[in-house]
Amino acid sequence: MSPLLHADITAIQADRLPQDTAVLAALGDAREMEPYSHVWWPEWNFPLSKKDVAKHLNKDLDSLTHALKKYPENEELALLTGLVARYGYNVDVKGSQDVTLSALSQAEIIDPMDVRVPWFRATFKCETLQPAEGEHEFLSLEASHQWDRLPPAFWIDYMECASYANMPAHVLRAAYYLEKLHGVTTPLSNTYLNKARKSFEPFDPKKYDPRKTWLGPADGGNTPITSTRCGIRFQVSESWKIDALDMVDGACVATFGTGPYKAVTGTLRPEIMVLVQQPKEGETLDEFSKKFLSKGTYEPDTPTRCHADHCIALKGERPGMYGENGNGHPRAVVFERDEPAFPGLIFETPSDDPKPDKPGPFTFPKPDQIQQRIPGKLYYLVLLDTAASTEEPALKDFDFFLANLIVE
Repeated sequence: MSPLLHADITAIQADRLPQDTAVLAALGDAREMEPYSHVWWPEWNFPLSKKDVAKHLNKDLDSLTHALKKYPENEELALLTGLVARYGYNVDVKGSQDVTLSALSQAEIIDPMDVRVPWFRATFKCETLQPAEGEHEFLSLEASHQWDRLPPAFWIDYMECASYANMPAHVLRAAYYLEKLHGVTTPLSNTYLNKARKSFEPFDPKKYDPRKTWLGPADGGNTPITSTRCGIRFQVSESWKIDALDMVDGACVATFGTGPYKAVTGTLRPEIMVLVQQPKEGETLDEFSKKFLSKGTYEPDTPTRCHADHCIALKGERPGMYGENGNGHPRAVVFERDEPAFPGLIFETPSDDPKPDKPGPFTFPKPDQIQQRIPGKLYYLVLLDTAASTEEPALKDFDFFLANLIVE
């Protein structure tokens, strides 16, 4: 195995370090040891022994920690010390974990706005088997900075952590940024990228498994249900009854009863249905909506929530549909969404593995691969079916559903 070039030490501004002979010697030595220690290797195939690398880094760390006591206000020295300690951790240098975190904390006190502190800390957390914590810090950095203002080396470390945290769409996006920045890939970054690509199962309209379309735990409280295939996530209240979670002829269908609520005679469960599908060739959104609202009369309504630039909202009247419990008062919201650049991205959270459902008619098995979103533009229909006598609580349920709906 050949040594790998890595960019972390290039993030240290050497001209801002104390121009102390011991510090500069430690910097030069750590730079030479970096290819062997920038990550932990399960197998050691380098020309230098792991013991020799650890000996070098231990000596460097002694010099740097001593210098940091002499120059406690030098941020570059604190960052370098934290970085070299992290490298020492990867080759089992005793006490290096505590030194890493302490030095980075010291650097953060000196300059709380320096992106390198949380970047180095996030990388270290991922290397110490805390990928969720590390990736949360990476996500925070990403949210607070323009992607092209972050160095290529940042995105390589981001890819590594996102891969450990089971976030393949984030790996793909980081790889895209790295390419746009003309960053140099490494064998490891290519490994993360290939793994991420293999994590997704492309949609085949002639071959798909409806049982893998919907995922979600059911461990009490409001239940989030996700379909990466349909690009949608919604919440189901604990009292609601799931009637169907299916995929029929390439269309995603979910129906459930809310309530139950007292009506004029007995109790009723208003029904909410979600339908997602590709539009037929030449089919407009208006034409799509009318296919499902053929019974009764409908007029335009003002949507309480809209998950696109434009929504079609309708309210209807279906006389005599519920007998003594009143006419049917359906409501519908229809919208469209184009395929995002990185499907599945908004549904990923660090180490967010689906949990099996409790026994019942619906289970959510963890698939071998993530179901990739149906390609292209998708039309979405959210329909409420309720009697006049239960309209008031049903509308609250409808608004709750729309408020907690996530569509990519």
